[in-house]
Amino acid sequence: MIDPRALDKMMPYMKNNFGNASSSEHLYGWQSNEAVNNAREKISELINCSPNEIFFTSGATESNNISIIGAINSFDSNVHAITSKTEHKSILDIFKHLSKNQTNVTYLNVNPDGLINLDKLNDSIEPDTKLISIMMANNEIGVIQPIEEISKICRKNGIVFHVDAAQAMGKIDLDVMKLNIDLISVSSHKLYGPKGVGALYINRKTMKHKIKPIFFGGGHENGLRPGTLAVHNIVGFGEACSIAKNEMSRNHILLNSLTNLMLKKLSEGFSDIIINGNMNIRIPGNLNITFPGLNQEPLIQKIKDVAVSSGSACTTSTPEPSHVLRALGMSKSLIRSTIRIGIGKFNSKDEIKYAASYILEVVNKLKINKKEAIDG
Repeated sequence: MIDPRALDKMMPYMKNNFGNASSSEHLYGWQSNEAVNNAREKISELINCSPNEIFFTSGATESNNISIIGAINSFDSNVHAITSKTEHKSILDIFKHLSKNQTNVTYLNVNPDGLINLDKLNDSIEPDTKLISIMMANNEIGVIQPIEEISKICRKNGIVFHVDAAQAMGKIDLDVMKLNIDLISVSSHKLYGPKGVGALYINRKTMKHKIKPIFFGGGHENGLRPGTLAVHNIVGFGEACSIAKNEMSRNHILLNSLTNLMLKKLSEGFSDIIINGNMNIRIPGNLNITFPGLNQEPLIQKIKDVAVSSGSACTTSTPEPSHVLRALGMSKSLIRSTIRIGIGKFNSKDEIKYAASYILEVVNKLKINKKEAIDG
């Protein structure tokens, strides 16, 4: 949900301060432009960059498209790019599109715990490798990739490094000066800001004038992303970043506590659960859990009273098995018995206990039903 404090900051720009931030001829435009600049500064403070390195978009998916396609299009010759098999679908679909247009793409396997093998990454680099895109924290299993080490590999080989940090921003430390990343995509709603707004960080030292626009029709955001800025959303995004910066340590402790409580309750009621992804190197509040021994029906369809997800990419009425879990080597039957649980800062201990109890009721009923079917 959106943080009420971010919503409060947005309301004046949805009621009274209705000016276009690009209008420089009247007070309303000046006020909106100032609000956008203030938000840009708050976002830059969260990731330790300059405000003029932040470009507003509709979200991380659009930022991914602008950064990856824009970078690839800036090269004159054929390009080899590297990504991983566990990336967000928006990344994989971009590379699927680019591979039809003379871009050679290597899709790295990951270790069983979901982490990149740095030696395999090094071995995959070719003379024409121009771009590597690896997400910071996985949206399904929560594992945090060794971004700083990957960045050093990119610097050594003169390769552009793009990071989808939508799941990481505001949850863990993201210092672009330390990490030395070229391009970063983020979304507001992942850190309790409004939906429909995100940003693209462009390293002005390494990427100045190296991203070719993929949209046209105006000079907004230095010509990189034309279109009237959604001032109210941008203001909410900025406030959410300010809140995240001030409360990150406290939220980290809270989310770890609630996550451990959920895991404890589920483990007590279902002894052989499997936690997918490295348990020690992951964002707080993420649990991806498999319940072995259930029947063949997708577990997610049986859980109605709490909001969990399967991690599947559902583009039709028939959900496809999670490509992330497939990349970990999981069978289809185990994937069908897997759910992803997201725990947020507004959850309470009572809610965690209720959710765990309800999930256990469902999975144990399915396990009993399977036993009865076998006995029958």
